[in-house]
Amino acid sequence: MTVRAFTAVTLLLLTTTVFIPANAAESPALPALLELKYTLSYGDLTVGRAIKTLAREPDGRYRHRSHSIPLGMAKMFTSVEWFEEGQFEVVKGKVRPLSFLEYRVGADKDHRHSARFDWQAMQILYKGWPTVALPPGAQDQGSFLYALMLNPPAPGAQQSIHISSGKKLRVYRFGHAGTATLKTALGTFKTTIVERLTSGKKAESLRVWLATERGNLPVRITTLQRGEETTLELESVRGL
Repeated sequence: MTVRAFTAVTLLLLTTTVFIPANAAESPALPALLELKYTLSYGDLTVGRAIKTLAREPDGRYRHRSHSIPLGMAKMFTSVEWFEEGQFEVVKGKVRPLSFLEYRVGADKDHRHSARFDWQAMQILYKGWPTVALPPGAQDQGSFLYALMLNPPAPGAQQSIHISSGKKLRVYRFGHAGTATLKTALGTFKTTIVERLTSGKKAESLRVWLATERGNLPVRITTLQRGEETTLELESVRGL
């Protein structure tokens, strides 16, 4: 298993959009505080844990953080821990990222990618990389999950979303992939499935199960890359 598997799931790590400005009259649709702990599995093996936190600041903006660590047999191959940090606001019920940072600790080589989203100039400013145009509705790979919680695709609908990794901006297509009753360590949930639509057999797939009766919490996230499936399964929740 590669170290990048941890970030790939959270794009979703490895692995859409919304927040309220300070003067907004609307009530926030996301919890003021939220902590999500996930078990990370690679095939049939438990190889790590990811902890995602969300906190609303006094000015109405949100800060999010993700911390992924190796566990079990994975620690025999890597001690690298991955972090994502960012800030966003919710404007008219849509997540709008403001900043994003991805970095790692414990590796021989430095890895630090950051982006600042200038919505007035409609530009994404990268540190060490060229500035690019900021498309409407763009997300970073940390804000993406919270955007899905607020605005999952409707049945029969598809949407294209530009997602920044802190280094590059790529566009992905997402669609509603049905519903399912999902059994987890936290209980049984009715879920809506959101799927990243791909055009090739070798393309990396992504699926997210959102608990429709629990604020669209992402209770399972899977990616399929080179024939191997990686899964984040929600094991605990605080704040909702």
